[in-house]
Amino acid sequence: MKPLLTHPAVENAPNEAAPFEAAPRPRTAPVGARALQGLLVVATTALVAIWLWTWHGVQAYAWPGIDNGLAERGLSYLLILAPAVPVNLLAAIWLGRGGRRAQLYLAAAGALALVQATLLLTPAAMPGESMSAGSTAVGVRYIATMGPLLFAAASIASSDRVRTWLGADPARARPRLVGIETAVWCLALALALGTGTEMRQWAQAAAKPEAAQAEYTEDGTWARLEQAVTDTTDAFPAFSGFAARTLEVAPCGYRTPAGLPTYRYQLTYELRTADPGTYEDQIATRWNEGDYRITYDGATFDGAHRITAERAYPTEDGAHTVTLGYTGGEAAALHLASPCVERTGVPECQPSQGDPTTDQIFGITCPKQD
Repeated sequence: MKPLLTHPAVENAPNEAAPFEAAPRPRTAPVGARALQGLLVVATTALVAIWLWTWHGVQAYAWPGIDNGLAERGLSYLLILAPAVPVNLLAAIWLGRGGRRAQLYLAAAGALALVQATLLLTPAAMPGESMSAGSTAVGVRYIATMGPLLFAAASIASSDRVRTWLGADPARARPRLVGIETAVWCLALALALGTGTEMRQWAQAAAKPEAAQAEYTEDGTWARLEQAVTDTTDAFPAFSGFAARTLEVAPCGYRTPAGLPTYRYQLTYELRTADPGTYEDQIATRWNEGDYRITYDGATFDGAHRITAERAYPTEDGAHTVTLGYTGGEAAALHLASPCVERTGVPECQPSQGDPTTDQIFGITCPKQD
């Protein structure tokens, strides 16, 4: 059998295909990597802004003289948001060199963003009493701010040039970058240790038995709250009355050294007008006068206007401080609270004012008004 003949001008085709050559690694960071660096810096700035907004919003729920856990709430949000700061910064730094380490930090930044969103939108994941009314707004703001950044970063990171940049390690890591990385982690560790120390001190203080704090007898407590309402509504040029009144008398949880039980009065008047915002300026002006002291004037997490204040009323026991609050929005209302008082006799009931349609009293028994 004769072998096949090939024309002399035609070369024999190779038996094996030429090996695939991977695209060479760029010498400088591609535009996509630079864009990712910018997005990481923006995301870090946004995290700080979200926490500052959250801390300010938490203050809307402060009640002077009443335990409210504001430090615990602010610290809870800080512990959720803070870990992403060093990771984002280091991811931005290493993206300038590319390689596996940049890829690792970038993946960690994305994973942290997903974990943070889950925690902020899951009230059960937050510790104990740290959730405030309307705190879901924190998670919504986080998603609205970080969601577009995360989507844009994922789109850029999936491009061929960026994947090539992240997939191949540079010749060697610069000692300066390693030093910066070490410094960032040392600073983060120091801040974490400091925060842990503060948490331990707060936990010990919360677990320590407190001495009885009641300094006032119950006589006249409810009447002073009603007087504070009257003093506030007198500043309204045209007052249409209240829709509802609710009084809650709750135990403070301890007895005085003499064995007397202690209670706190909380009084709420819901406004009747269809435009509650008309009262806000008058309330702020009234609570800025005389013996009043405004402790907060701003927005809640839900965006409603919130004003809190305190006023000391002279009594036989000394200055009896009443705390006042106004919350705007669709269910605008006045909220008042007393300090813990000692029950020395039968509480004296007070008639409602502003002709409320609903009048509810909890914690004590009052005769029905005709």
